[in-house]
Amino acid sequence: MSVRKPVRDTRPIEDFDHHIGVIPITRLDQVVLGSAAVFLVLCGVYAVSTYGTASLYLLLDTMHHYFGYFALFTSVVMLGLSLYIGLRRHADVSPYFRRATYVVFGMMLVQGALGLTMVLGFNVQPGEDVHYIYAAGTIAALPFFIFVEKTAEKRPSMGSYMWGFALLAGIIIRCITTGAMSV
Repeated sequence: MSVRKPVRDTRPIEDFDHHIGVIPITRLDQVVLGSAAVFLVLCGVYAVSTYGTASLYLLLDTMHHYFGYFALFTSVVMLGLSLYIGLRRHADVSPYFRRATYVVFGMMLVQGALGLTMVLGFNVQPGEDVHYIYAAGTIAALPFFIFVEKTAEKRPSMGSYMWGFALLAGIIIRCITTGAMSV
């Protein structure tokens, strides 16, 4: 007597009912976006409770600082996930993994927008000028590896994400160390 494994109900991402504009939103997307919003609110609460004032600069500085660590954590998790999927399971990129990569890329854009707002709006400079180059590197790193993955027809493309997230984690570490302002 054979035992049948239960079949998971999977459907293409395009079939989901919830949308933001033309972009279909999955339950996982809702969880990730909701947790990022909660994280940003907690940064605001922390800034107000620490500094005793609701200054826009202090809020942006706190969010930029802690969002950098959050981005490092996320890129290391994605690196571990890509290593597990590629080396342990011998699988390739799924639409959900690709969407998670897009979310990480979006985090890099938000982080860059926060930093650019502090530079242009408050004339605050990072600790070292090379921080700008590393910041541009964090934004440029993932689109290159996404392009490599999208153009891979005959080869497994999870390896590009392994390299991509390892490189991204290294660049984020350099961003954190060069962005600290010297007092």
